[in-house]
Amino acid sequence: MSPLLTAPRAAALATAALATAALTTAALATLLPAAAWTTSATASTAATAPADPAVAAAASLAPEKKCTLPGGLAELSGLAMSRRHPGVFYAVNDSGNTNQVFAVDCSTTTGRLAATLTVSGVGNTDWEGLALGTDASGAPAILVGDIGDNLGGRTEIAVHGFSEPEPLADATVTPVTYRFSYSDGRHDAESLLADPVSGRMYVASKLVGAAGRLHRAPLPPLTGQVNTLTAVGSAPVFATDGASSPSGASYVLRSGGPLGANTASVHDTAGAKLADVALPASRRARR
Repeated sequence: MSPLLTAPRAAALATAALATAALTTAALATLLPAAAWTTSATASTAATAPADPAVAAAASLAPEKKCTLPGGLAELSGLAMSRRHPGVFYAVNDSGNTNQVFAVDCSTTTGRLAATLTVSGVGNTDWEGLALGTDASGAPAILVGDIGDNLGGRTEIAVHGFSEPEPLADATVTPVTYRFSYSDGRHDAESLLADPVSGRMYVASKLVGAAGRLHRAPLPPLTGQVNTLTAVGSAPVFATDGASSPSGASYVLRSGGPLGANTASVHDTAGAKLADVALPASRRARR
């Protein structure tokens, strides 16, 4: 069994801080510098761990508010830090909401909506994941995961990708859409990850009471056809989000409450678990 680590130790082990928050039906995941990670509905950083290792291992991490969220973000289900704009993260609302990605400037205590990016030509069936990958030229790309399937009725899911904008401003963007199906049947999912070096995408399935699976996309995925997601590893019970470290040397998957363990599991690129990190309990919305 892997050790239960405090936030600073786990961050160093993962080569980056973990990214974990829960705002709605999916826990949000993102990447932060090595000294901080997200733990609350207001994009928080973890408090300093107790000095006593025994106490530290058992203690619940107290979230520290980083910034408040602007209006209109009531059902966030995906979060990813910008690679071009320091202090900015991208967010999406889940099913039943608009086909928009919101850029939020969290560099001060009051979060500011810096830009609204409308993704043209696609709907929001169940946007549950968000990640920063790469476009065809290797530049940062925003990946929107339309991967939710609560009732197990979707024969295919989709990821919509577009280059991260520079500068930030309200805009309508035209995505490249990749269609996927799983090699082992239908799955519900809330976790979209992207390797920051290769750009390869991964989706972790979400199950109640049983471990999910981590599925790997082909590289590169092709447009105009359905690509196959192949199971390559395990995911925690009730996986609600995940993220790759900035270097691509590790990744994290979160088991979120109330049906998960409120734990973030850190893995190396081979899938071996390096650590489990206890997270504060967080509320979940209706979906």
